[in-house]
Amino acid sequence: MNTYSSLRWLAGLVAGAFVVTPGLPLVADVFVLDTNQSSITISGTVAGYSFAAQGAGSLTAAYGGTIQAAQTANTIQFTGQSLIQAQNSGSWQPKSDGSAGSEPANYGAQANAVFATAKAALRNLQLDVTSSALAVTGGQFDSRSLVFAFPTNAPSSMAYSVTGLLNKSGALPLTGYATNAVTSVATLTVAGGQQTLTIPVNATFVVSLVTANDTTIIVNGQLVAVRSAAAPLVVQSISVQSQVVTLQWQAAAGQQFQVRSSSDLATWQTNAVNVTSATATYTWSGPATARRQFFRLAK
Repeated sequence: MNTYSSLRWLAGLVAGAFVVTPGLPLVADVFVLDTNQSSITISGTVAGYSFAAQGAGSLTAAYGGTIQAAQTANTIQFTGQSLIQAQNSGSWQPKSDGSAGSEPANYGAQANAVFATAKAALRNLQLDVTSSALAVTGGQFDSRSLVFAFPTNAPSSMAYSVTGLLNKSGALPLTGYATNAVTSVATLTVAGGQQTLTIPVNATFVVSLVTANDTTIIVNGQLVAVRSAAAPLVVQSISVQSQVVTLQWQAAAGQQFQVRSSSDLATWQTNAVNVTSATATYTWSGPATARRQFFRLAK
């Protein structure tokens, strides 16, 4: 079970009347990144100086993991909970705690100044992506409003070592977010029963290394992810009678869904697990336990 991987819809129970909450994502599908086509190259500065590669290929990494996106007939929305993970490109300096030596890392960068040399190794990079609902026209959409972020609970880190006039080393977690800044459009296509999502990436993160905001990391490349273009989930009816909520939806037969509810959209409880059907029609009923309730499906 991929927790929160299929956020299908949210609905509200307000003053005893069950209503669909407008403006919220209807479908969250999971796209799996193709590591052979997904790669990002970094550039920027370390401690204020433009950096170069530590060795061949040290500034480019392949990416795997998943992207979650909600779709309607003509929109796409990146809902968060994506797991975009960099792969190791080699063994780079310094070690994960900033000490001398090399260890496997996603990226390895270095910068040389008159009186100092700086080395940095980025490890366990993990990104999430969010957006508002974006119009999809002719299989294309504008990706300039996508926001990439290092999740606060992710292990993304940068180890660094500065030697020369100033000697300093250590490691710091990578946090923060950056808005995509690209001129080419993203695409969403279907062929051979498979849906392919292609996102050009160009975003700049600012990091405090030796002094405040002295390091920039520019990520530039593309992410390509795919999913089976199976029959979509469609909510057929939502009703409340005698304080009992009944949900009915359509999806490919034989799937398993969880029903979850919340009174504040922050804390969620599981109302049912393994809701399945031998046909394309699914039904669940349960008590309305609060004056205002929100429901969602996961699979």
